[in-house]
Amino acid sequence: MKTVNSLSGGKTSSYIAIHYPADIEVFALCCIDCHNAGRDLDRKLIQMANDKLQKYCNHMPEFVATSEDPKILKVMFDLEQKIGREIIWVRGMGWEQMIKTFHCIPNRTKRICTSVLKMQPIFEFLFKYHELPVKMRIGYRYDELERAERLNNIFKYAYKCEWREKSVRWVNRWKEIEWRIGEFPLIDNKITHYQIKQYWEDKDIDFPLDSNCLNCFWKPEAQLRKNFETSNPVMWWATIMEDMNGHTFKDKYSLRQIEQLPIQTDFCFGTSSGCQAGFCTD
Repeated sequence: MKTVNSLSGGKTSSYIAIHYPADIEVFALCCIDCHNAGRDLDRKLIQMANDKLQKYCNHMPEFVATSEDPKILKVMFDLEQKIGREIIWVRGMGWEQMIKTFHCIPNRTKRICTSVLKMQPIFEFLFKYHELPVKMRIGYRYDELERAERLNNIFKYAYKCEWREKSVRWVNRWKEIEWRIGEFPLIDNKITHYQIKQYWEDKDIDFPLDSNCLNCFWKPEAQLRKNFETSNPVMWWATIMEDMNGHTFKDKYSLRQIEQLPIQTDFCFGTSSGCQAGFCTD
C-alpha cells in the first residue's frame, strides 16, 4: 500500500514532508479562473505552476490565479528543493465553475469547497494512476486530536453516465470507495503547533502569514479585513462573486461590509483556519 503526503503549503504539512517521506507527495491548488484575481502574480511563477499542472491536469483550464496567498506557489517549489522529491501538483474545477455547478457560495451550511477543490482532484489523480486505498498522512497535530476523529475515508464518485429516456437527460451512477487510510504522524509523536513553529524559525522558506483560501468562511472577520490589505485582487474577486450570486461567505457580514471595517490592531493575524473537511490546516 502506497503512502501519500497531502500537502497544503502551510508549515504543518511541510513539516510532515520533511520528517515523514512518502511514496507520493501531492499538492492540490485552489484555482480561480479569472485573470483579474491574479493581477499581481509573477508571470514566471504562473508559467512554472502551469508546467507543473500540465503533467496530470492538462484537461483543466490554464492556471491564472489562486484563492490562496500567492506565496504558496513559491513555497511549494522551495519545499520540493528542500525534500529532494517531486511534488505532484493537481487542480480541480475553478471557483467560478464550482459556484455555478453547485448554485451556491460556500459557507458554513454549504461546505463544498475543500471537497471539490482539494479532495476531488487528489482522489482523481490517485484513482487514475495508483491502487486504492493508500495510506495518507494528514497534518493534524497533537493539539488537534478532535479533528482526527472526524476523518472520512470514503469517497463517492460517478463511475458511469446513463441516458434516461423518460426525463430526456443524462444521469450519473454513483459508487462509494475506501480511497485512503488516514495516518496522523504528528498526533502519534505528540507534535504541537509550538514545535512546528519553532522548527521553521531558522529555515529559509517564506510561508504565507495566512494559509489556505484567503476568502475562507472559517476565517474571522478581522482576518478577512486584513486580507484586503495583503491580497486585494483575490478579496475583491470574492466580493464580486458575492454580489453576483446574492449570497455571502460569512453568516452576518458580506465581504463588502467587512472591507469597510477598520483594521483590528489587537487581533493575532495569520492564525489561519482549520477546514473541517479533512485537508486544510496551517
